[in-house]
Amino acid sequence: MTSGNPPTVSLLVCAYDMARELPRTLQTLSRDYQRGVDGLDWEIVVLDNGSTPPIDEAALRTITPNLRVIRPDEPQPSPIRAINAAMRALRGNLLGLWIDGARLASPGILARAVEAWSADSTRVIGTLAFHLGPDVQMRTVFEGYDAAREDALLASVPWQQDGYRLFEIAALAGSSAAGWFGCINETNGLFIDRALWNALGGLDERFEAPGGGFANLDLWERAVAASSHRPWMVLGEGTFHPVHGGVATNGEAQALEAMHAEYVAIRDRPFAIPAYRPQFVGSLTPASFQAGTARPLDRLRHVHAVRGRHFRCGIEGVQLERIQAGTLRTRYRGLRLAKTPFDLALYLRLLERLRPATIIEIGTSEGGSAAWLMDQCRALGLSGARVITIDIAPPDLNLSGIAFHRGDANDPEGSFPTEAIRAAPHPWLVSEDSAHTYPSTSATLNYFDRLLEPGDAIVVEDGTVADLDDEVYRQRDDGPNRAVKEFLAATGDRYEIDVELCDFYGPNVTYAPNAWLKRVR
Repeated sequence: MTSGNPPTVSLLVCAYDMARELPRTLQTLSRDYQRGVDGLDWEIVVLDNGSTPPIDEAALRTITPNLRVIRPDEPQPSPIRAINAAMRALRGNLLGLWIDGARLASPGILARAVEAWSADSTRVIGTLAFHLGPDVQMRTVFEGYDAAREDALLASVPWQQDGYRLFEIAALAGSSAAGWFGCINETNGLFIDRALWNALGGLDERFEAPGGGFANLDLWERAVAASSHRPWMVLGEGTFHPVHGGVATNGEAQALEAMHAEYVAIRDRPFAIPAYRPQFVGSLTPASFQAGTARPLDRLRHVHAVRGRHFRCGIEGVQLERIQAGTLRTRYRGLRLAKTPFDLALYLRLLERLRPATIIEIGTSEGGSAAWLMDQCRALGLSGARVITIDIAPPDLNLSGIAFHRGDANDPEGSFPTEAIRAAPHPWLVSEDSAHTYPSTSATLNYFDRLLEPGDAIVVEDGTVADLDDEVYRQRDDGPNRAVKEFLAATGDRYEIDVELCDFYGPNVTYAPNAWLKRVR
C-alpha cells in the first residue's frame, strides 16, 4: 500500500478462533498470491471477534504486510455490529467483506472484482462459494471429514503455487448450488462500492444469532435488489471454505432452523433465493467450469461421498447418456456385454494385476461379460482360471471354463451355489452386476464378506444409476452407492477403495464409482 494514500480496495476479514484457517485465507489475499494486481493498492483489516488467545497481528503481517487487526471492546456472539463499525473505518472505495474468515480465495478474485467495479460501480459484486472436500461440509463433517483429512487433501495439490488447483478438491457450497449461471443464496467474498454499502445501511443489526445468522443472506438479497436485480457475478473465481466448526456450515440442523426463524421474525416471511439476471466478468477454465456446474441430480442422492471421495461419476450429462446408450448396445461374441470401454480396460488391468483363479459374476444376462472375462484370462495365460456366473434366469449356454448357476441376489444365502463358491480357489474377482438396487447389492456384499480373503477383489457396478436422469434409473434409488457406503462403514479397514482403478481415466471415470474394492485383511 502506498504510504499516505488511501487504498483502492479495503478487505474486512472476520475471524473467531481461526488459528489454523486464518493464515491460509490471508495468504490467498496477499500480493504474492493474487494475480493481475500490479499497481493495485489494497488493505486488509482483520476483525478479531474475541478469539482466545487474541489474533497475533505481528505474525499475520509476515504473511501480508498490508494488514491490521482490530478488536471490539465487548465482542458479541453476533459480529454484525462490530462488522458495521469496522466497515465504516475502512479507507478504500471498493469494500470487500469476508464475513467468515475461513475462506481461501482464488488468485484472480481481486482483479476481477476491480474490473467489474470499474465498469459499473453501482452494482454489487458476488462470487461463488465452494467447500473443500468431496461434498458440502454439512454432510462430510458427519462422515468423518475433519481438519486432518482436509490438511492431507490440501497437501495433495500445489494450491500455494497455483490457487486454481483448489477447484480440483472442492464442491459447490449449498448457498451456491445453482452454479456459475444460476442465482445464489449469499456470497462469501462480497465486493461493494462504499456508496452502495452506505445506502443499504450495511448489515442489519437485528440479526443476533451466533455468527450473524442469516445477516449475510439478507445483505446479498438487499444488495441484489439495489442493483436492479443485475448484480455482477465473477466467473472462474471463488472462495473455498475449510472445515472449522462454524455455526452455520459445520453445525447442526437445529442451529440453521433457529437462524431462519430469526430471519422470519425480522422480515416477516421465509427466506427465498433472490431472483436476478447476473452480469458476468471473468472466464472459466475446464476445472473451474466443472467444479462450479450445478448438478440437479445430486439433490436426489441418498449418499454423496465415502472416505473423502464423492460418488459422482467422472462422466457427466449428455456424454454420460450417450455412453450409456452405446454401452447397452455393446455385444461380445453375439451376446450382450453391456460394459463401458473404460470398465473393460479397468477389468483388464485388474485381471493382469490380480491374476485370479476364480471370477464370480453376479448378473449374467446373455453371458457376454462372462465370455469376455474368460477369454481375457486365456489371453493372459491364466489357463486354470474359471468363471462362476449367477443369474435369476441364466442363459442356456455351454461355454468352456464357465459354470452357469441360477440364483437371486436378493437372497444369496438361500439361492447361491455356496458349496461351489467355497470350493473355488483364490484369488477371487467378484463382480456384482445384478439388479443395481440397495437390497440386492447389500445382500451380495454381506454374503461375500464372509468368503473373501485378503488379496481378493470385489467390484460393484452401476453406481452411475444415481447420475442418469431416466425414470428407470431413478427407480434404483441410488442403491449400489448406498450399499457400498454402508458396507465400507461396517467392515472398517478390511477393504480399501482401489483408487488407482477408480481414477485411472480421471476421478471415478467408471460405472463403479468408489466401488473397485480390495480385501486387505
